[in-house]
Amino acid sequence: MVRLCGATLGLFAFSTTILLGLLAGNPANVVLMRALQAMLAFCLLGMLAGWVAYRVLDEHAVRKHRELVPAEGQAEPRAGGNPAGSENKGKPPSAGTR
Repeated sequence: MVRLCGATLGLFAFSTTILLGLLAGNPANVVLMRALQAMLAFCLLGMLAGWVAYRVLDEHAVRKHRELVPAEGQAEPRAGGNPAGSENKGKPPSAGTR
């Protein structure tokens, strides 16, 4: 994801700079030099943005995994079980009070 964002933004900046420079009537060597500088700068910015996006998605996935799959020893009590401190603790369900 990091390299994809960097490459996408870099090529977008390069093509935009070429197009606008030629439409403005600038000489080709000036346009090419500016386009290469823009490509380098936006490639680095895109890589930074891709790294941030990668970290955000990774942390979100880890948090969701922890919510859905609790760690050993931290299992939640089952719904419908006997409450803690119940008098029927250790007795079969049919041996309830009469």
